[in-house]
Amino acid sequence: MSRETKAFVKGVKVSDRHGAGEWTAERLSSLILVPLTLWGLWSGFTLSGAGYDAALDWFRSPVNAVLLALTLLVSVWHMQMGLKVIVDDYIHKPGSRGALLGLIGLLCILIAAAGVFFIVRLALGSAPLPAGFGI
Repeated sequence: MSRETKAFVKGVKVSDRHGAGEWTAERLSSLILVPLTLWGLWSGFTLSGAGYDAALDWFRSPVNAVLLALTLLVSVWHMQMGLKVIVDDYIHKPGSRGALLGLIGLLCILIAAAGVFFIVRLALGSAPLPAGFGI
């Protein structure tokens, strides 16, 4: 029996042979997030009670800005993979699944872009945007 004709075995869908790569990517992102999360907790602890100027100085450090951006990007990547698994497992209509995966992808790109924009803005010494974005 070829792979193309064997889509289900006893009513259970057979893997399309891409699951192992996704599983590995999820574990890789988790492993990357462990030290980044510990760094973030340590940074938050050292900044607690230090004041606004100390926080701005912390953001202006290139190492902190790069690590914070990396933490954001890996977290969003990990979130996107987790949401994809949920959609694949529970949404069975191909049109709905495709629309949801596209929406999740777009949302993740927007979160990542906005986060990196603000990290770079603070790292370069720009003042944060006013409350309500000046509206």
